[in-house]
Amino acid sequence: MRFSIRIKVIAAVSLSLILIFTFIAYMLVRQNTVRLRTSQNEQTKSFAALATKPIGNTFAVYKDSGRIRITQQVNNFLELDPDLTSISVVSVDGTELYNNTSKEQGPPLEQKLAASFDAVYVKNEKGYIIKAVQPYFEESGAHRYSVVYQLSTNRAEQNLKDVVSLILYAGAVILIVSIVGTSLLLSHLFIRPLRKVSESANIISSGDYDHQVATGRNDEIGDLASSVEKMADYLKADIVKLRELDKMKSEFMMIASHNLRTPITIIQGYIDLAKDVDSSDELKNIISTIQESVVRLHLLAENVLTISTLEAGKTITHKDTTQMTKFINAMDKEFGLLATKKGLKWEFTSEIPEDVKMELSAANMRSALGNLIDNAIKFTKAGGTITIESRVESGNVVFKVSDTGVGISKSEMPKLFTKFHRGTSTLSYDYEGIGIGLYLSKLIIEEHGGKVEAESELGKGSTFTAYLPVNNPQTNPEN
Repeated sequence: MRFSIRIKVIAAVSLSLILIFTFIAYMLVRQNTVRLRTSQNEQTKSFAALATKPIGNTFAVYKDSGRIRITQQVNNFLELDPDLTSISVVSVDGTELYNNTSKEQGPPLEQKLAASFDAVYVKNEKGYIIKAVQPYFEESGAHRYSVVYQLSTNRAEQNLKDVVSLILYAGAVILIVSIVGTSLLLSHLFIRPLRKVSESANIISSGDYDHQVATGRNDEIGDLASSVEKMADYLKADIVKLRELDKMKSEFMMIASHNLRTPITIIQGYIDLAKDVDSSDELKNIISTIQESVVRLHLLAENVLTISTLEAGKTITHKDTTQMTKFINAMDKEFGLLATKKGLKWEFTSEIPEDVKMELSAANMRSALGNLIDNAIKFTKAGGTITIESRVESGNVVFKVSDTGVGISKSEMPKLFTKFHRGTSTLSYDYEGIGIGLYLSKLIIEEHGGKVEAESELGKGSTFTAYLPVNNPQTNPEN
């Protein structure tokens, strides 16, 4: 069975109000019960303390001459408190000497109560005083008698019932009025605007992303309406992104096919050529060329596999202690030769101390930093300059690659470290690469706890800076 939001809200509000009023009624009843009981008991104590002295004095004077004067005095006090049922005088041994309700003596009072020098109050299970034993002291200070007051709780309990009934009746009326009023108010303030937002959301979900959700409210429902409109904008943006991603995937497939087909074609061609070669030197040259193509294929496969591993949330588990000076110098020799062969000016400086060592995957880090250098060489024309700087700064190994190449436009910068992105047009395919180099560099550097940043100006060159937190095993007490 499907219930509308109106019914659910009204039911929730009604249940909440019932619980609140039930709690309030309980607290009021409890408070009034305690108040009435306390008032009754305090009244009894005050009355007993006030009446005992004159009653005791009258009893002491007229106990031998008759009950009339004693009874008159007792009746005067009985008229003051309608809850009193009887007043009696007992000796310290508990024997009843006088009782206003009967001439016959009643059962003796417990001696410890009758002989007490302090007032004693006997209460029932509800906490009301039903008997008060007040000691009487003569002028000489002697304590021979006690006055016993018997009380009824009927009037107090009836008063409590009246109060409870009043609270319940008033609470029920207030509860009904509150539920009806709250339901109408909720309907006007919330249900109708929410229904309007819901209808607008259905219109947007049908494809009308330009639909405006106008509620004219400056509250949470107005925020909800704005959120629905933002959702529509995000959906439109996501559709554009999906189309762009689909285009990028298509470009990637074409680029990847090119990068796979070229070395495979070279390998296949040289294998066919090797069949007719007689000279061992020519065969060595062919094998060397084939080996270069195999290395390109292997590097492409390794890069794709590394990206898949890191994107799956897995970490690079195999890391070795690497001396950073030696590691950086090896890259200088490797890429410096490539830059020189292309006719580029190669400037390399390293200020990393000899004792700096780091826990890293040397092969992966070589690929990450190598991509930065390779891009600089790739996009810098002959006669340009490649500058490599490395140093330790603020607890990081800083590796900076600068070039005087073609640069990157401002519109391309936000996409620079995204997957499958290339700064060159696919139709005018001028450079090798499938658009995963910088993305891979970012993943590997971040996997090692670092970060990579880029600065560029179109036509003037680019600068890529990698920051790797130093982890020197020689200074680590655990090692």
